[in-house]
Amino acid sequence: MSFLRRLWLMISHIKNAIGNIVFLSIITILFFALFQSRGVKVQDGSALVLNPKGSIVEQKSFVNPLGSIISGNRTLEVSLQELLTVIKDARSDGRIALLVLDLARLGEASIGHLEEIGIALQEFKSSGKTIIAVGSSYTQTQYYLASFADEIILEGGSLNPLGGVMLTGLSIHPLYYKTLLDKLDLDFRVFAAGEYKDAVEPYLRDGMSEIAKIGNQQWLDSLWETYKNTILKNRQISSNAFHRYTNDYDQLLNESGDDPDKLALDYGFVDKVLDPASWKAKIISLVGASGNSFRQVTYIDYLGTQRNTASTSNQGINKIAVITASGTILEGDQPAGFVGSDSIVSLIEKVRMDDNIRALVFRINSPGGSAGASEEIRRELELVQKEGKPVVVSMGGYATSGGYWISSTANKIFALESTITGSIGVFMVFRSYASALSKLGVNGDGLGTTNLSGAFNPLKPINPILEDALERSVNRAYSRFLNLVSDGRNMTVTEAKTAANGKVWTGKKALALGLIDAIGDLDDAVSSAAVLSGISQYEVVFIDLELSASERLANELFQIAADIAEEVYVNQTFSNLVLPREIQDLLAMSESPSLQSYCPYCRVK
Repeated sequence: MSFLRRLWLMISHIKNAIGNIVFLSIITILFFALFQSRGVKVQDGSALVLNPKGSIVEQKSFVNPLGSIISGNRTLEVSLQELLTVIKDARSDGRIALLVLDLARLGEASIGHLEEIGIALQEFKSSGKTIIAVGSSYTQTQYYLASFADEIILEGGSLNPLGGVMLTGLSIHPLYYKTLLDKLDLDFRVFAAGEYKDAVEPYLRDGMSEIAKIGNQQWLDSLWETYKNTILKNRQISSNAFHRYTNDYDQLLNESGDDPDKLALDYGFVDKVLDPASWKAKIISLVGASGNSFRQVTYIDYLGTQRNTASTSNQGINKIAVITASGTILEGDQPAGFVGSDSIVSLIEKVRMDDNIRALVFRINSPGGSAGASEEIRRELELVQKEGKPVVVSMGGYATSGGYWISSTANKIFALESTITGSIGVFMVFRSYASALSKLGVNGDGLGTTNLSGAFNPLKPINPILEDALERSVNRAYSRFLNLVSDGRNMTVTEAKTAANGKVWTGKKALALGLIDAIGDLDDAVSSAAVLSGISQYEVVFIDLELSASERLANELFQIAADIAEEVYVNQTFSNLVLPREIQDLLAMSESPSLQSYCPYCRVK
């Protein structure tokens, strides 16, 4: 036994030593990769390769990428503002000769985000520089951006099962829980205001109601029309050809001999079908060779060089602040990826207290959430306005329900043509487990001093007095919402009701209804803020939640580790284990009974 103990102790020491060696090796590699990326130099006449890996977001979620690697959930995110910054800087950079769109790893993105990137790509082309898109296939999201290229190349010979250009149209597919709740005998009592407030339907139905289908079909069709018109304009494709391609794809594929590449070429969606060696040789002829490929710099490396040469903030100069609020709106302090009332209010307070900041642009990309948290943020924005600093809202892919609540009293509201907004309504869900637990033999009993005693006990059926009070509370909150819209948008309450009732609109329709002031992107909102504040010379500063030096370093190192893992593990084996974002949101919002203004349908796919 003594020998076995010594043997086990020796094995433990060896195991710990190997673990430490591996850990130190990983840290050394990460540090090397980090500092090597900072030393990249951009050669004259280079091609800028825009090769985003992940879904495009307003604000990257604050997660531990190393933990994501271990868990198998490697959902990568790409900052919209970083992409826009790179494209805009490259437009006037004499070292950049052309832009190559490599969109193979681009994930999901809202039409609004794609629209903003498209605007930046169009401006890049207007400088006289060329854009070339290359790919073995193009999804609908990828193709929207590729359509802005001067030339779209399809890599021939790909074994992608859905090669060519695959345009599936837009859809929403929310989940419904009524049968599950009935089977479990869970009592989820729903209170709602707003005729079209679809957010409560998952609790009450097993499918979408007819009135919801009518309303949702209208804005989906409008959004698809915006997408289609962009493609038709960029590619000079007829409306009839586009309709056939997107509705009769199986027939057309049969006519093309089951060759998706040939079909995309015949219908004008791509310009050439080339093998990898041929399209690389084509780009080499334009920018020259470097090693085995063309002279290039990836957008991540280019972004790093731009950050290293960027000047520090100038003290004393007039500033326009930009605060980004992206994600579901919740109460309290929340990490990036959610909109926490306390977190955002603290940022707005900084703007209000800084005499050098003359205006605030509030960038919002949110389906809504807590009505109380939304009102806290809106009130803080109102205090900024009372200080004489104009507040201009810039809407991203969507700004619905609580997102519109926050925006309603701003000086100006800008949205993109494809922004999804509106959904003005309020609801509340109250949970009771009494019946479900009773079936398991668990019962509650007790005493109280008033008719409301124990009203919030989830082990008791809902108290009728509380039920009446909650119904009144929801109606009062909805009335408050309508009055804010009426006052902020200079319309009557009747006009506000016409645009409200939970209805969802695209930016184009919202403009006609008076819910927004103009169609425009973040730059347009900044320009408007400058005009409203009466300044012509200014600096734009982004106000974000501050991380400690160790948090920033750890996050950067871990992100490199995630990128390396993404290269090694191409297939995201465990991605299906992750709960849909809509369920995550509903779980987060239902932690306590509170008023909600939320649109579960507004994340379009």
